[in-house]
Amino acid sequence: MACPACRRRSALIAELAPAISQLSFTRHGLHRLLSLPNARLIRAAKVENPRALWRRLQLPLPTDTVPTALCRHEPLYPAALAQLPSAPAVLYATCTPARLRELLTAPTVAIVGSLRPTHHARRITTALAGGLASAGVTVVSGMNAGLEENVHKGATRARGHPIAVMAASPELPYPSRQHHLHRRVLARGAAVSEFPPGFCPPQRWSFIASQRIIAALAGLVVLVEVGGPSCALLTAQIAADLGQDIAVVPGRVTDPGGKWIFELLRDGAHPVARASDVLELLGERGYVREAAAEPAAV
Repeated sequence: MACPACRRRSALIAELAPAISQLSFTRHGLHRLLSLPNARLIRAAKVENPRALWRRLQLPLPTDTVPTALCRHEPLYPAALAQLPSAPAVLYATCTPARLRELLTAPTVAIVGSLRPTHHARRITTALAGGLASAGVTVVSGMNAGLEENVHKGATRARGHPIAVMAASPELPYPSRQHHLHRRVLARGAAVSEFPPGFCPPQRWSFIASQRIIAALAGLVVLVEVGGPSCALLTAQIAADLGQDIAVVPGRVTDPGGKWIFELLRDGAHPVARASDVLELLGERGYVREAAAEPAAV
């Protein structure tokens, strides 16, 4: 399990969460901030009494209420996640380390998109996630309102094994209205987070920070619909920086966010219409299992 130094780094991030919320930074600036060493991070967060903060962090840490806490020094810590300059000091998971390894050993696909999706995009997302899950793919996404909700509904209905990347502690459903869906994800797959047990509610920046985890855990990122400059686009950018493939479900260029989808396609993203298209991309890496029949995603 995680070493004391990494656990305290994790506790420090949670302790500084409200102070970080008061800072002004871009999405990429947040990742640079989270890569700072402890002392510099405390100064950047403009903590009024750093000594008192250090004293609190020296107190015994509470017993974890999640089975897994992997730090960057452990062999089971995801390799792609370790490549990030702002890699989380600890990755907490609601499953055992062996189960997390099993989930990440399967082909992994992240599905991300708009927080205010159209009905069409919701239908596409549910079918796409279900088709991939039925083919044995580990589907990865956040657990926020919008398309991420449909990702996990589709995956769990297909009796798949999804991973939900939380912006709060992994064992706590957020938003609370999704507690039934959260419970289904935990029963079949896992929820993971860089935030220690009990951290809730999340800060706004927590959702932005979680995108780098989604990108790193997935071998392929699929964008279904975006509403403009968004966390979904950030996920795609981080995945591209890690050398991973990007796929998009094409839409009209006049749709909200349509020009960003067009730019991704122009820059080499793969167009996909259904789970079988995604599986074909994965097949180029040696994964050939077929999806169940599904409606087209266009």
